[in-house]
Amino acid sequence: MKRQLNRIWLFIMQKWLIIPIIVAVIVGAALLVPAFSRYPETALDGAKWDRSWEMLGTVLGVEAPGDELRLLNNDTALAGDDTYYASWVTGEPTDYTNAEGKAVDLYPAQVYLLLYGCADEAAAREACADWMEREEATYAVRERGEASHNGLDYALMYYDCGSDTNPYSRGVSAFAVRDHYVVIAELICTEVFEGDEAGMMDRFLDGCHYGAK
Repeated sequence: MKRQLNRIWLFIMQKWLIIPIIVAVIVGAALLVPAFSRYPETALDGAKWDRSWEMLGTVLGVEAPGDELRLLNNDTALAGDDTYYASWVTGEPTDYTNAEGKAVDLYPAQVYLLLYGCADEAAAREACADWMEREEATYAVRERGEASHNGLDYALMYYDCGSDTNPYSRGVSAFAVRDHYVVIAELICTEVFEGDEAGMMDRFLDGCHYGAK
């Protein structure tokens, strides 16, 4: 599991290279990922499941977010079976040349959502702790917090993340465990973004729903 976590972490930490990496990952993983058509009947908080929600696997549904966020991509899987990834962006993109000399689109703010399947809940909690340690070691964490949305409890980190190879300046991440899944939501912003990233993350998590057991 450590090896797979390392691979996914490397992907996340290089997410400003997002377009070329996603294309490569999807082409490589497409034949390995089973299709799904089953929807939960109710959400964890008791609400009726809405099939218009953006689905990650058969577990997580995301309402169309506000804050002018629009879906950029929803990859069926990121690194194999039972791992799912989607992202949303706001604002107009600008050209950015990454560390490999490739031109990519850079948005004022972007939300990444990862649903990472593990062997069981104990393994998911171990993986979640590992992700949080990595993030603490990578970013300058300014504040920590907790929040509950639609029946799921999240741990929050607010941080500065700018560097010579990362064009984003600040962000907020949310971590949770749902059954055998790790849930990670990350909102990162550039200097030009004038919105409130904490409030935006709060509203985004309000739109995340999980299937009832």
